[in-house]
Amino acid sequence: MSTADASTRARLTRILTDTSEDDPVRPPLGTRLKYYFFIRRPEFLPGHILIGLTPAMLGATSWDELLSVNAAMAVLFAIVNMQLADQINALADRWEDAANKSRLATAVFGLGVKRVVGDIILTSLVYVGLAVFLAIRTGHWDLLLIVTAGWIVGAQYSLPPWHLKSAGVGQLFGLYMWVWIPQLFVLRAFENDLQWTNVVATAALTVVLVALFTTNQVEDYFDDEEFGVRTYVRALGIKKTLAVQSVLMCVGSLTIVGSVYLNSGFNWLMILFIAAWLACQVYMFSLSKAANAPIESVVTSVKKKSLVGPYLSMLMSSVTMLVGIGVLAQN
Repeated sequence: MSTADASTRARLTRILTDTSEDDPVRPPLGTRLKYYFFIRRPEFLPGHILIGLTPAMLGATSWDELLSVNAAMAVLFAIVNMQLADQINALADRWEDAANKSRLATAVFGLGVKRVVGDIILTSLVYVGLAVFLAIRTGHWDLLLIVTAGWIVGAQYSLPPWHLKSAGVGQLFGLYMWVWIPQLFVLRAFENDLQWTNVVATAALTVVLVALFTTNQVEDYFDDEEFGVRTYVRALGIKKTLAVQSVLMCVGSLTIVGSVYLNSGFNWLMILFIAAWLACQVYMFSLSKAANAPIESVVTSVKKKSLVGPYLSMLMSSVTMLVGIGVLAQN
């Protein structure tokens, strides 16, 4: 066995094994249910729903199609996709989370590794089951390839050997795929032909959403450094990261407008999208401007604004969804 293989096996064994730090004593049912709920990151549920609804609005060609069983199951798949990766991340990062007294660590240690792994397996079965169900209904068997890619990315974001979260600039690939794959799945879950303009629009929305979540990566800068996690922020540096993400958000937003326009022409709800984009661009510019200060001051400043990023990401998803409604209204 090579040194790399041995290291990967040791890291996986540590993650998947209850240690003396864990508390595998069976908690009461109510507490267990609360812990299972926590590791699915309910605070992100509104954003997860939008990640499913937005491509559904863009991909549906009629209101009947939007309200169909296929659309409902596809949106549910998108939510499960995001939660599955969050469950795996909670398990793998429990020591880092414990340093911040996170309720995620409390939930994982309280349940014990075996119960968390069992819950991940159950979620995976639901995840695959939804894909098989929709593949049978639509005849789009490539949905099974998409779900396979989604599961691999979701697991490898937090687990070795890839551990994309600690892959430097490669972390961006993991984040992009994690957010974009469920959107591609939703587009493909309809029985109509896949429109390349919608594929491009959802890919561009992914770039925008990841840019707005940069604050979450920056605020963990010192914690990641302490635990040896090499995020893209640590690889590029905070100043360069904020500058690059600001540019990418601009390019992504313009790409969404262009893709929708090429697909269905202008609709007035695009004006709402542009207004939201400009507000987000000002936010990113303010972060970039503050990045000239000493690194400790930058991280402190970003932490004060860190809650704004997720809300703005939901705003951008929402206005993109509204643009999709405008497209449906024209059909």
